[in-house]
Amino acid sequence: MASRAEESVSYRRLGYALVFLALIIYLGTLGLMKTDQLTFMEAFYMTVITLSTVGFGEIHPLSDSGRLVVIVMIVCGLVLIAYLSMTVGSIVVEGRLRQFLGGRMMRKELDKLSGHYIVCGYGRMGRIVCEELQSEGTPHVVVTNDEDDAEDLRHEGRLVVFGDATEDEVLEEAGIKRARGLVASVSSDVANLYVTLSARELTVLDNPALFILARADDDKAIRKLKHAGANRVVSPYQIGGSHMALALLRPTVYDYLEVIQQRGDIELGMEELKIGPKSAIAGQRLRETPLRQEYDVIVIGMLGNDGKMVFNPGPEQELADGDRLIVLGGKRKMERLRSELRL
Repeated sequence: MASRAEESVSYRRLGYALVFLALIIYLGTLGLMKTDQLTFMEAFYMTVITLSTVGFGEIHPLSDSGRLVVIVMIVCGLVLIAYLSMTVGSIVVEGRLRQFLGGRMMRKELDKLSGHYIVCGYGRMGRIVCEELQSEGTPHVVVTNDEDDAEDLRHEGRLVVFGDATEDEVLEEAGIKRARGLVASVSSDVANLYVTLSARELTVLDNPALFILARADDDKAIRKLKHAGANRVVSPYQIGGSHMALALLRPTVYDYLEVIQQRGDIELGMEELKIGPKSAIAGQRLRETPLRQEYDVIVIGMLGNDGKMVFNPGPEQELADGDRLIVLGGKRKMERLRSELRL
């Protein structure tokens, strides 16, 4: 896929050609006025019909010097017309060809994609979600009806489907039946409700485990989105207000959470680890595991198979297949922990 720099070069060449055309018209008009004492309008007219190769004939018989000026204009005009044709053709044909080939390549990538996330809407919240998924190296597809955003994402090499996320065909093109999760973060609660309904209906047979996360601006929409099939509903205003209150009342706690949530070189993070059937710690008590001693990881919570959340589980807490641990510790150690304990 061509870069924007290449497109900029093509348009710059077109600009140079137009400037050169204006320069030829100016010099040709000035030359005929000097050599044959034509008026400005007569000289300008002669210059234009000469460059356009219309061939209406001379207004007045030209001198040898005037004919030489016309000959130079004809040669320059022919060269310039050929250059302009090639440049404009390059912009039009190559642009459409890139769009066609790029679309085919992206469709092939989308057809091969599985276990990915679909982010519907590329507004402020959608961008943040995509940045987080990108930083984690998690495969995802953006669905947006903004043509500029779609073009920018394509130039960045990101997977994007241009269209209305409320339409079934668009969700199917994004691989909804093979996706792991979907984020409904379009412009309105009504649209998010429609996206949620469509996604759940499309996957009720082929992908019933699809996780749907929806955004709601109005508190009344939360209940409706859950009834429509959303697994989780997030209210940005509620979350933002809670964070502001936390920063105001418990600033140290807020700073600590900010450090944990930061990306980059900070060697600290909070993760969710699922205990699989082949995990080395399945069936053990928490004190019997090497989590604290060998990996320096603190278990601050656990979601059991019964759906109950256990805060700060004690050393006698039994760990079973399917339990989800919420742990805090060094990122590199947690990566080693995932690999060695098969979490």
